[in-house]
Amino acid sequence: MKLTKKIKGITTTFMTAISLALPEIMVHAQGSEVEAKLKGALSTVQTILLSLVVTVGIVVSLFIIIKRMPSADNPQEKHEVYQAVGRVLGLVAIAAALVWLVPWVYSLFT
Repeated sequence: MKLTKKIKGITTTFMTAISLALPEIMVHAQGSEVEAKLKGALSTVQTILLSLVVTVGIVVSLFIIIKRMPSADNPQEKHEVYQAVGRVLGLVAIAAALVWLVPWVYSLFT
């Protein structure tokens, strides 16, 4: 029950942020103006998604580092921390690339 309330709250917050960030879409315009505004809106959504991916990556990396901090003297533990943070950075890079590559590949087929 609490999880569904949290998901609804997060969804509502996300949709509110998007609606506040993109007020210029709600204007009557010619076809070329609409296309330009949609491209600008999609660029804004891509930027929001990219910042969300980077923020999650930073939070996860900090969680890993803080969780393993008490045993930082152990070389094996340091190695595991570096591997885990490296994996997180790699996944953030892949997710960030997908945010921009998927629309680009779609535009190749349209």
